[in-house]
Amino acid sequence: MKQITLLLCFAILLTACSPSPQDMVNSWQEALNKGDINAALSYLAEDAQVTIVPPADGDGIYNGHTEIRGWYETIVSGKGSGSLRDCKSVNETITCLSTYADEGLKAMGVDFIEGEWLASVRDGKIQSYTFTITPDSLAKFPAPDSTPVEALAASINDLVGTWWFPIGGLMIEYKADGTYRVFSGSENIGQIDSGSYEFDAGKISSVTGCNNQPATYEAYVTTENGVPVSLRMQVVGSDLCQDRVNIFAGIGKYYNP
Repeated sequence: MKQITLLLCFAILLTACSPSPQDMVNSWQEALNKGDINAALSYLAEDAQVTIVPPADGDGIYNGHTEIRGWYETIVSGKGSGSLRDCKSVNETITCLSTYADEGLKAMGVDFIEGEWLASVRDGKIQSYTFTITPDSLAKFPAPDSTPVEALAASINDLVGTWWFPIGGLMIEYKADGTYRVFSGSENIGQIDSGSYEFDAGKISSVTGCNNQPATYEAYVTTENGVPVSLRMQVVGSDLCQDRVNIFAGIGKYYNP
């Protein structure tokens, strides 16, 4: 009986000494503000998930300490600082109003942003949290620059899709597997040619097609707000396939039916 009583007392003491969810998230925020990434991560479960809505980069979801560390390094390098207030705890959930600022935001003319910080706390660790930026804070950001930008294709993904060329009304579809096809918008004509290509450092080299006459072109893609708009091809050296030369004499428009 005495042993059971001692165990109960020990359990009560452990519970009393354990930090409350509020104290823990405050300590986490303090560590991150100090730039102590290791300390901040110590408050998170190994398989914790962090979600930023809307995302600042990629899909805004970071899983596990490795991915979260990368996100925290971005915060620290930008001299990020946050605060939590008006927190409410219900069972394993804690909800706070979060305020955040960093050098990057200031450079855009945004003094700070606010949002809901919703976390799941269990077994003495933050299991996950989501920061959802308020509409008022989103309205602070400057409107995106809609000026079209032309640049040499950085990867094959910049080319994948269908492009309509005005000469002959032909369309070229580049696929991610390194193949392409040339076809007409007319149902009576359909596919005209097909072949394979290689991509390297912004250049497309046609390996087959056009009667197996190889040629290399630099591919310049114009985007607007990150969306492809047009494709300009510049021959490297010469191209013996006159049909291809004629097609690429025009500017291809991104075709998205």
